Amino acid sequence: MDRQKKDWYKVKKYPHIGLPLKNNDRFKWIEKYVTSKENIAKHSFLPFIHKTTKVRKFRKEYDLDHGLLNKTIVNGKNNSRKSGIKDRQLYYASHLDSLIFSYYSKLLSDKYEEKIKLNGLNEVINAYRSVPIDDSKIDGPNKCNIDFANDVFKYISEYKEKDFVVIAFDIKSFFDNLDHKILRDAWMKVLTVEKLPEDHFNVFKNITRFSYVDIVDLFEKFKNQIFIQKRGKSGKYSLIKRGEISQIKFMRSQEAIAFCTKEEFLKNKNELLKNSKKILVNGILKDRTFGIPQGSPISSTLANIYLLEFDKYISDYISDRGIYRRYSDDMIIVCPKSEKSDIEKLMYEKITEYKLEIQKTKTQIFHFKRENERLQCGQEFNLSTNWNRNFIYLGFEFDGETVLIRSASLAGYYRKMKKSVIKAKKHSNRKFNKNKGEIFKRRLLMKFSYKGAQRKRKWILDKTTNQFKKSEFFDWGNFLSYAYKASNTMINNKIKKQLKNHWKKLDELIKK
Repeated sequence: MDRQKKDWYKVKKYPHIGLPLKNNDRFKWIEKYVTSKENIAKHSFLPFIHKTTKVRKFRKEYDLDHGLLNKTIVNGKNNSRKSGIKDRQLYYASHLDSLIFSYYSKLLSDKYEEKIKLNGLNEVINAYRSVPIDDSKIDGPNKCNIDFANDVFKYISEYKEKDFVVIAFDIKSFFDNLDHKILRDAWMKVLTVEKLPEDHFNVFKNITRFSYVDIVDLFEKFKNQIFIQKRGKSGKYSLIKRGEISQIKFMRSQEAIAFCTKEEFLKNKNELLKNSKKILVNGILKDRTFGIPQGSPISSTLANIYLLEFDKYISDYISDRGIYRRYSDDMIIVCPKSEKSDIEKLMYEKITEYKLEIQKTKTQIFHFKRENERLQCGQEFNLSTNWNRNFIYLGFEFDGETVLIRSASLAGYYRKMKKSVIKAKKHSNRKFNKNKGEIFKRRLLMKFSYKGAQRKRKWILDKTTNQFKKSEFFDWGNFLSYAYKASNTMINNKIKKQLKNHWKKLDELIKK
């Protein structure tokens, strides 16, 4: 049976150079432009908009010799978590360019899936793909990280060896280090051609030797004449107007839809444009021969294609005595303990053929052993194996018997809960608040309790038939929706037990 595929044509409203496209113009852009090889071969791509997002991470620190928790005393309390901020560099394309990247991502994905099935890799590469839970159902659900993690935990629990290891590897700066020549060759192999067609080559050229503008610079230049389009309570949009927005953080609340027109940008491009075609290496300016922007619709597909041959080699090597799985830049191998050193050496050496690097400091080795029919898990450190450490994979912990949500994820959920309650209380006590002193409890309950955990698929009116049809979009619920789904999916788990006090904690925070 042929499964219904996701529609690649997605019109978004984020502000960029030029106004957003309209859903009504679908035929115009698909039939008349995007799918025309001649148009794309000569298409002039606009620069990406670049922004840096900061992600705060809290990590427990362990000593490297025995894996014991490092505890520090802060204000008389034990504090084992260290806070850090990680910068993420994101790039997003103009609306028309994004459609082009989406369309070519679909073309490559279809060819890539053929190669995946031909090489027996359907279960091996997990990220950025639609892998059905039940392939016999035409419109059935696809697997997510819950299912991928569960498959690995189930394999480990049923593994025949009595003494074995799971090795977790991490590729350093994956998207930033993809070699352009290797990527081009992988692109041609997927298409089964000896030279990229002109349309594909233009897309390749503009995703590798791309230019960009910084979002702050663009905003400062045009902040007095931003395009704004309000949406009324009925859902209808008002006329597009131009107005001033004082700070970039107010772009969303003011319903901004564009910074400027294409013509206005071109007049000012010399002072705004950043050149990513050159890079400083040891003080010398050289041509950039590696890296693609993270955030474009085609980047994830290209990252998978890039490692197709690597994935096949490693999977074939271990397939008769273990498994290999890759989720973007995270890779794991389950293998007999006797092969641990050989596998590590092979992975470190093989990845260099693709001009990538595995971070040795982030490689983790988990030992599993069966004693009295019970499977135990421990993590290897420099001088010993700590048998109180669980295997962590895709946001879950596994001790050989039981599955739990990763403690860091749970801590993050309660941290956001506390922060939201504090913010709600602060808002309720503002001088001009009509409901002074009263917290909007319903919003908090929907966001952080079981009351808002129900996940619903959205139904959209089909104007051609005047009937509602099931869409691919969801009202996702909240963190508990995810947790309950995991609880219903995972083998022997105690996830609901982890969450049983969520209502009590939320209630205490509100009443405090």
